[in-house]
Amino acid sequence: MRLEDGCAVVVTYHPDQQVIENLVSLRLQTLHLVVVDNGSTADGLEMLRVAAGRVGFELIENGDNLGIATALNVGVRRALEMGREWVLLFDQDSCVTEGFVETLVAGYENSRWGDRLGLLVPRYVDKRFGTALPPNYVKEGLEAAMTSGSLLRAETFLRHGFFVDELFIDGVDYEYSLRLRAAGMVIDECVEAVLLHSPGEPQFHKLLGVLRFQTANYSPIRQYYQERNKIWIAKRYLIRFPVFCLKLFKFGAKNFMKILVAEEGKAKKCRFFLAGVRDGLLERMGKRLAT
Repeated sequence: MRLEDGCAVVVTYHPDQQVIENLVSLRLQTLHLVVVDNGSTADGLEMLRVAAGRVGFELIENGDNLGIATALNVGVRRALEMGREWVLLFDQDSCVTEGFVETLVAGYENSRWGDRLGLLVPRYVDKRFGTALPPNYVKEGLEAAMTSGSLLRAETFLRHGFFVDELFIDGVDYEYSLRLRAAGMVIDECVEAVLLHSPGEPQFHKLLGVLRFQTANYSPIRQYYQERNKIWIAKRYLIRFPVFCLKLFKFGAKNFMKILVAEEGKAKKCRFFLAGVRDGLLERMGKRLAT
């Protein structure tokens, strides 16, 4: 596995200057970078076009928000067209540290799992606080992995399929993790490769002025996708991975209570939350307009 045989894929959506800086940092560590834009504004696209010419990466413009799954698939298919042997996937908010790509590639090549290694992820560090995000280990490797910073051999997609377009956003990475594990593959972590990650925009609250807790503060439409896709995933993997699926439901229940207690716009968020549950059970998938 050589650096020149790989391709990094980044999905963008309404990028700002920090995103451009993240792309520049990544481009300095990889020979091939494909950026797939998911329907950004004219200003955002212009920033990307200028950066593509200046830094030297390929920009694919979807023209509309096709969802994270489809955008990742577009980038992966482009890497396959170019004959790349491995792909490294990112979201736009993550920033590589010095030597990140080289360290992660070496970690994959030297993994104790050999051909069973399906996906390798870095050590995630919260950019805001400088704290590492704890991984969830199971008997063999990790329980599941996030998309950003994940390294896979390109043939993995030919053998096990691409990301599920119908999920659109949220749970795309979890579904793929479970799919690989169900096929006997292992997900592992390379602790030497550090990725600076931005886990949303959480808010902190106090209950009765004493109990301090955190809310994710997701928009109503994100609440919808999260709950809908959890149910879709659980219907397919509950028997094989019951503990993971039950964790998803537990997290959803806790999130619903936090919305009721602390978040603003709780009526709309709860309505979208319950709509997601309904559509997950009925398997009404794909993109939903935020109304």
